[in-house]
Amino acid sequence: MLTIYQWNQWSRFKKLIVVLFGAWLGLFFVTHTFMKSLNKIVVPVLDLPLGSYIPGQAAMIVFAVTLFWFVRATRGAHR
Repeated sequence: MLTIYQWNQWSRFKKLIVVLFGAWLGLFFVTHTFMKSLNKIVVPVLDLPLGSYIPGQAAMIVFAVTLFWFVRATRGAHR
C-alpha cells in the first residue's frame, strides 16, 4: 500500500490545496473588506444584515464548488 507521500500525483495535489486555500483567503478578505458598508442593508425576510448573510452564502457556494473541483481533479489519480 502506498503512503500519500509515495503517491505519484502528490505534487499536483499540493498545488491544488494551495490554490483552494488561496481562494478561501481571497473570499474572506473581500467579504471582510465590504462588511461595514453591507451591514447597512437588511435582508427583509430574514432580518439579517447583508454583511452577515453574503459571507455565509458565499462560503457554502465556494465550499461546494471547490469540493466538486477537488474530486474531479483527483478522480483519475486512484485508478
